[in-house]
Amino acid sequence: MKHKIKLVLTIFFIGLICESFAQNSNSHSSGIGRRYSLGFCMGSGADWILTKKDDFKNAGPVASLRYGIPIDINFTTATNYYFTTGLLFQHLGGKQQFTMTDTANNYFNIEGNVRSYRSIFITIPVGIKLKTPDFSNFVFAVNFGLQQSFAISSKATDKFTLEDGTKKTLKRNDFSKSTFIFREAAYIGVGLEYVIKDDFRVHLFVNYAYTFTNYFKKNNEWGERGNLNSLELVLGCNF
Repeated sequence: MKHKIKLVLTIFFIGLICESFAQNSNSHSSGIGRRYSLGFCMGSGADWILTKKDDFKNAGPVASLRYGIPIDINFTTATNYYFTTGLLFQHLGGKQQFTMTDTANNYFNIEGNVRSYRSIFITIPVGIKLKTPDFSNFVFAVNFGLQQSFAISSKATDKFTLEDGTKKTLKRNDFSKSTFIFREAAYIGVGLEYVIKDDFRVHLFVNYAYTFTNYFKKNNEWGERGNLNSLELVLGCNF
């Protein structure tokens, strides 16, 4: 299933990119200006889980990572309003603290267990970007919209201390049976672009994202529930 999703998304975006280059070439020949702007972005920040059960506690943030191809589409004759999409890979997660009972590994009623979650998502954002006119090659912008994501891997790591003081680390390399495959999130951010030449620009955005869907599957083994939050700094370029 995961391989089919990857194949469909890859074919779709190859076709979209090819079409965008054709549109860009035609627009330059007619003197209208580019309708599509492609680029590359990379970012990092902090993720945390808003816990939804009383016997679970938030145990702090984890570092996030994102990278991919952003696409801006201008449907107007001005340079202020854009539809944004793209293809991103996001490494997201969080931490929770709870009392664990793991009979498979002979651990019973382990208090203070801290579990770190890490998932990799393929994300297709759908949003709007609003830009000001450039001031000495600087452009201020805001962006907002939705993120549709599909998990392609999930892991978890437990860290706890036994009664004799021994510290233990238990890695769960396949945690997909407990995490929900689909993620729907809303995002909003502010940023700055610097115009190097024409459509070649570098940008820096600060984005916040809140996930509506539960990070965990319903009735998972440990009864975990919670929603992801993300705050990230994204650097990239468009051409």
